[in-house]
Amino acid sequence: MPKAISFIPHKKRVDLHRVDYLRAISDAMEYPFQAEDGRDIAPIQAELAEACISYSNLPYWSFTNCCTDSLQMAVQLLTNVGDRIIVPAYGWRAFSNAPTIMGREVDFCDINDTGNIDLNNLETMIKQNAPSAVIIVHNFGTIVDVSQIKEVCDLYGVKIIEDSAPSFCMGEPYSYKPGHSSDVVCYSFDFTKFPGCLGSGGALATADSNLSDRIYELQAHGTDRNKQVVGVGTKSFMDNTSCAVLLKEFNIFEQNKYRERRRQNATWYKNNLPYKCIPGENYIWERYSMFVPFNEVDHVLEKLHSIKCLARTMFKQPLNTYSFYSNQKHLPNVKKFVENLVHLPCHQFMEQEELDRIKDIL
Repeated sequence: MPKAISFIPHKKRVDLHRVDYLRAISDAMEYPFQAEDGRDIAPIQAELAEACISYSNLPYWSFTNCCTDSLQMAVQLLTNVGDRIIVPAYGWRAFSNAPTIMGREVDFCDINDTGNIDLNNLETMIKQNAPSAVIIVHNFGTIVDVSQIKEVCDLYGVKIIEDSAPSFCMGEPYSYKPGHSSDVVCYSFDFTKFPGCLGSGGALATADSNLSDRIYELQAHGTDRNKQVVGVGTKSFMDNTSCAVLLKEFNIFEQNKYRERRRQNATWYKNNLPYKCIPGENYIWERYSMFVPFNEVDHVLEKLHSIKCLARTMFKQPLNTYSFYSNQKHLPNVKKFVENLVHLPCHQFMEQEELDRIKDIL
């Protein structure tokens, strides 16, 4: 019986690197405290920040419990209750939930053929009725060139929040690096991300020192860097053992060239499968996303499942069609992605036999 071809190869990951993770966790256990306690940032958090700074060229990093916390904090700091925020109508619902649960109004924008927000449509929406902020998402590792919308956002006083949850760059030669034309960029380091923790984790990064100070205060129950209580805040930190695992993940990815392996898998798919991949600049390949004619999707999934490939569709409903969002509209490109996109595993532990099995069935 063939083994399953999964999206998240957690067992393989732990089997190969268990000792590395355990050593990292053991070292971090010596210092369990968080800055919220009135102490300085833990040494492992400072070390992790330095690594992220070197990858991103963004000077200020704060690590949170999860990307959803990061998005909520960005919304809290950059907008006010009742403000309107434009978000894409395709993607994981965290980036539309975050403004909504914080008392903001979301307005949905259509996407382009990369699965990311259509910057031309976004510019038109801003000029017609400027929002307080926009959230721009980098889906599946495919990067949006946010610099193309920065001028109009600056002109109309619109804040830019980037959701780069699955798209953490590790020095890849992208033409645009997340965070370089926005106010803040939010990340997920959940165990489903590559690299990621063994549980949950997130981050915010910015080039604005004042915003960084406000993030610090918000995530530390209103305590500033001088350890004075200056306002109301919450508590959201990536725990120190997760920081240690993530830092070890960076090292493992570099030593084993895991990003290169993922790109090799994606290139193999492109050269050997009968369906086209979504376009766009992608070095990360969270998953391989291909267009399948609507009337073939169920049949293709059935064939893939028959060989134990856990292929799937993603985001089965456009966000703008959920009844709990007031802003309903017809967005044709989102509908196309929801109905025609099939996702395949593309992780670094895939074996040639698994790739061949997928090719043969398709």
